[in-house]
Amino acid sequence: MKYRTVIELVCSASDRDEACNIAGEYLKGDLDFGVEMKFKTASCFAHKALKYGITCAAAFMVSFTFLTLFEPIANMGEKSKSSIVAGISSTCTVTPELKTQGETGFKEKWARRKDETVLDYLRD
Repeated sequence: MKYRTVIELVCSASDRDEACNIAGEYLKGDLDFGVEMKFKTASCFAHKALKYGITCAAAFMVSFTFLTLFEPIANMGEKSKSSIVAGISSTCTVTPELKTQGETGFKEKWARRKDETVLDYLRD
């Protein structure tokens, strides 16, 4: 069985090249101080399963979201046979023409009726 080891070396260096040189010296055994080493070992199977599992889960979530959001748009011309449809329903609303367009005192009548209703409510 194969294993994967990740080694982290922490040292104080002024730039990237100096940090690489210090790490190389430490791993060769020429340097014994000033470097802190942390390591973690796990099987390659666990690493690959985690890496590919996260990738597959993310792809599944994106495709599921895509299907649930855009499925009704694709079936806009067809009538649904079930009452439950996943995603955003394609509901169209037609508002009829207002019958008050020719009436001049509609706003005043509406305000008066609203005021009367509020006063009746407050009296009760």
